[in-house]
Amino acid sequence: MKFNFLGQDAELTWYSQDIITASVDTIYGREILCRGFITASQSLIPMAELFSYLYANPALLLEMTCQQIKDSYQESVTTKTPNIKTWINLAGQLITDNDLFEYLYTNVLCSLTVQQKQNLVLEICEDDISDEVVVARLSFLKTHGFIIAMDDFGSGHSNLLRLSHIHFDIIKLDLQLLAKVPDDLWAASFYREIVNVCSSVGSLIVAEGVETSLQSDFVRWAGVDLIQGFLYSKPKPLKQSYS
Repeated sequence: MKFNFLGQDAELTWYSQDIITASVDTIYGREILCRGFITASQSLIPMAELFSYLYANPALLLEMTCQQIKDSYQESVTTKTPNIKTWINLAGQLITDNDLFEYLYTNVLCSLTVQQKQNLVLEICEDDISDEVVVARLSFLKTHGFIIAMDDFGSGHSNLLRLSHIHFDIIKLDLQLLAKVPDDLWAASFYREIVNVCSSVGSLIVAEGVETSLQSDFVRWAGVDLIQGFLYSKPKPLKQSYS
């Protein structure tokens, strides 16, 4: 997707990272990610700069999200892998802004089939779940058949009351929670307790940031349902993911 980045021609391309079922090591879904490149030099735009620019340009952010959904479903149809769930990061701005949310729902989400809705995971960062508008609209999307996930749970601003405001289908644990486990006994016990609390509300739990076999064994012991991390999959271009 072509766009203008600070006066330079640039392009957004889609990458994806597999999310694995912990019990059987099969692919449960793929999270769609984006990378930005300057067209002339093909140099990578630093992620912090790219997302700062995207969040400052809501119309571009909306266009990117819509295109990610369309392109990922086209790939799944072309390669006949419709049952692998597609994970899309949904920025808080697209939910809180009336016009942006209406466009996203009316022009993209509303046109999806029942099966496509059941295989689309809309993921929102925990910090973006901050007001009644967000809660109401996420609940609206759930009632219309979409899977709703909370990202980065435990990132430092966690509020367990958020789990009672809306029943998240999936909760992704922040990768920083794994930083000291399993060596640190307190950190390991804390991680397992978070898994237990989140599981008690009926959510599937994703362990993010799994990079070693030891971490993989630990999160399985802790009771997570899904695993994401470099040990199993590094981000790769979307077309390669479905080839």
